[in-house]
Amino acid sequence: MYKVIHNIHFPVSARSFVEPIVSKLNKHQFDAQLWMEKWENHLDTIKSIEVPKRFISSDLTFKPIEFIRRLQAYRGALKEARPEIIHTHQTRSSLIPLLSAYLEHVPIRIYHNHGLPYLGYKGVMRWLLYSLEKINISLATEVLLVSHSNLKAARQDGLLNENQGKVLGSGSICGIDLQQYAPHKFDSVAQIVARDKLHIDRRSFVLGYVSRPCKRKGFHRLLTAWQESELGEKGNTLLMAGCSDRDIHTIVGDDVPGVYGLGYIDNMLEFYAACDAVVLPSDHEGFPYSLLEAAAAGRISIGTDIPGIDCVIQHKQTGLLVPLDNSHALTEAILKVAAEPSLRMKLGQQAKARVKLEFDRDLVLNELLSFYDSLLKEDSLVPSRSQTDLIQTPTNKEFILE
Repeated sequence: MYKVIHNIHFPVSARSFVEPIVSKLNKHQFDAQLWMEKWENHLDTIKSIEVPKRFISSDLTFKPIEFIRRLQAYRGALKEARPEIIHTHQTRSSLIPLLSAYLEHVPIRIYHNHGLPYLGYKGVMRWLLYSLEKINISLATEVLLVSHSNLKAARQDGLLNENQGKVLGSGSICGIDLQQYAPHKFDSVAQIVARDKLHIDRRSFVLGYVSRPCKRKGFHRLLTAWQESELGEKGNTLLMAGCSDRDIHTIVGDDVPGVYGLGYIDNMLEFYAACDAVVLPSDHEGFPYSLLEAAAAGRISIGTDIPGIDCVIQHKQTGLLVPLDNSHALTEAILKVAAEPSLRMKLGQQAKARVKLEFDRDLVLNELLSFYDSLLKEDSLVPSRSQTDLIQTPTNKEFILE
């Protein structure tokens, strides 16, 4: 049995994206653990994670003494665990684990890039983030990316050569659990129930946004486009999950007709049920799950034509793509979707069919298992230590390392 460590720093991301992977591995003759940070304001999320887990600091810090402390602690944890594989997720939280694993001679070091943040910046910050990607890649033995267009961008920008990098299947981190997206949860009855709970007019057009209130995610761009559309003045609604009314006031300085900030919400299924369409006008993305979840719910999506989003949305087949930094084009796309219920229905159903065909969780995770098997069959990477040397981990045990 091979020991595998999956590392990601943020508990919500750990539960959404990495727990399904670790659970799958533990059901297929791997001894897998999830390592993450213990965020006090996300203890309920942490408690809901049922796979073996360990708390350890791995997020990048620019304070030299703290960086060394985290590096030493991580190396000590690896010496104790003695994994054959370390699989790190996301850019910032991968440097310390990968460097530790390199120094401790972990044979297989997988860097799983969830997106290329430097694409959303200019100047010094772009160079710093690009350099961080280069370092992570140099420390890894294998590099995975979550979308084919991100892989293409990484190669074009010199991060990877033509023989480096891989996308599993059609992309995404862990696919979608389609059992949660049964059709009755998003039909007309479910939509009425969801809208009534949110006190939204049953007859209005409802556009959903799921992300943080920052420019790189298109928050400002979307508010501008919504105001230009004048849909709010006509009784229609822009629902924003992950953003509060206070965030909206901070940016606009006044009430925006029809815009409701819901803040952080747990029940995203009801959110998608309430919506007619979902929008994400980001500057950069890896493989945006809000759009994939919307597709699973049978909802049409609107997004910027950038790497990552262009792998989720097939233009005029499952949604609409608009040029980056063109709020007028975004406004026109929103108006078109609002005015054409038949288009929403057609493209939404095509989006749902594509999710079932390409992004079902079992399909994506089986691709990962095959990837692992191919690595372990390579003689140079098969660990020399015997199975009896491995530390076995009960599935319900929780490890804590502060």
